[in-house]
Amino acid sequence: RYSNQTFNQAAALLVENGKQGITYLFKRGTHKEFGYASLCTALAFYFVLSCWTAGSAVASGLVIPMLYTGALYGRIIGLILVSIFGVQTNEYGAWIDPGLFAAIGAASFFSGVSRLTISLTVIMVS
Repeated sequence: RYSNQTFNQAAALLVENGKQGITYLFKRGTHKEFGYASLCTALAFYFVLSCWTAGSAVASGLVIPMLYTGALYGRIIGLILVSIFGVQTNEYGAWIDPGLFAAIGAASFFSGVSRLTISLTVIMVS
């Protein structure tokens, strides 16, 4: 955050550590916090770099990058749905939230990559 309480969207996603970035993406009620350009840029960087490190012989963690990549594409899908249906405040439309879609996207991407499909998805969604 800058001194005037603003922040750069791409820097918040690319420069911060993965845990803090996932926290930003999972936050509910913040549909205007990140735009399409910053989310797509971070998704492209993280996806390419995750594929590169996963295929190398370097011992690097894959849990946080996989959760981060899934959260990024889930947040993009959530933003698309908010732009189509608008911000829903009623009881039945409250599920259209980019933060919720980021959590579902992270669970789906990580369960698709790892072998912990059922148990991990249930733990993350509940």
